[in-house]
Amino acid sequence: MYRLCESCLKRLGLQGKPERCELCGDIFKKIDDLLNFTYTAEFSNFNIGIKLDPNVLEKEKKIVEMLNLSGEKTLKRELLSIFRKKLREKLNKEVELEYPDVIFVFDLEKCEVIPESNPLYIKGRYNKYVRYIPQTKWYCRKCRGKGCPYCNFEGKMYETSVEEIVGEVILGYTKAQGEKFHGAGREDIDAKMLGNGRPFVIEIQKSEVRTLNLEKIQNEINKDRRIKVSELEYSNKREVIRLKREKFKKTYLVYLDQEISDEEFAKLKDLCEINQRTPRRVQHRRADKTRIRKVYKVEKKNNNCLKICCESGLYVKELITGDDGRTVPSVSSIVQKDVKCIALDVIKIHDR
Repeated sequence: MYRLCESCLKRLGLQGKPERCELCGDIFKKIDDLLNFTYTAEFSNFNIGIKLDPNVLEKEKKIVEMLNLSGEKTLKRELLSIFRKKLREKLNKEVELEYPDVIFVFDLEKCEVIPESNPLYIKGRYNKYVRYIPQTKWYCRKCRGKGCPYCNFEGKMYETSVEEIVGEVILGYTKAQGEKFHGAGREDIDAKMLGNGRPFVIEIQKSEVRTLNLEKIQNEINKDRRIKVSELEYSNKREVIRLKREKFKKTYLVYLDQEISDEEFAKLKDLCEINQRTPRRVQHRRADKTRIRKVYKVEKKNNNCLKICCESGLYVKELITGDDGRTVPSVSSIVQKDVKCIALDVIKIHDR
């Protein structure tokens, strides 16, 4: 039989003389020392993680099975309970189980504390008023960000992006180590994002500061006239998942290289179900397959401009040209002439 300390005897509901513990290594006597640490980053709540030697877990399993103690409180669960209670008192902060600001991982094998800061999430909407700015940072396809002659040693294909304009300001206020930008889809680089703006969440990693004046940050970002952000507020990981999973309808203004007469437009009113094979221009980064997408409404703004409301995932430029038969039907095939999109504006994301 293993020699056990008073805490393990009591936890397992056993009788006996307390001894130097072969199970936990008398870790209960070291708890106060482990709690003697400092953490300088701002946080509002926390959770605890416990890392135990796998041999300890195996020993405990054998004791429980040998003495038929199934259902008793495990060492890990007991330690979690104790550390949460003591740390709540020490920090004067509440425990948050689902989305804590920070997780303090107590490595009981190495007798050290490892703080793991969870991301800070901020959501909003963005407009993009100029063309040829991508949504996210576009690393050089040749050097993958290292810098080479192809990208003029910049490491990226474009000077800036919506992500970089927004992220630079927020990182300055949060003193964070990095960020990730999550959008509800993305427009083409040469398209404007107008109207109500595109929903996004920026994920701030290892933030030192979490209490922010979001109105001030929003105003500072908007000094860059190429984009505008609005409705900034705190968010969470659930919103990122929602943006990635949900498919929002979108409305576009499509500017054409030639006029569409009223007679030709009349033929477009029945445009509905589209069979679209992955366009050639994105084949290098998308699986080559045929997808069915819907067009909900087509309006004529003027002879050179169509307003199209369609399902998420429809490539609108190819809806116009037909992409050499890969998109069927298309505007070109219906009006029976080669029509091209010369400019594209997103004017609404239907997420409400």
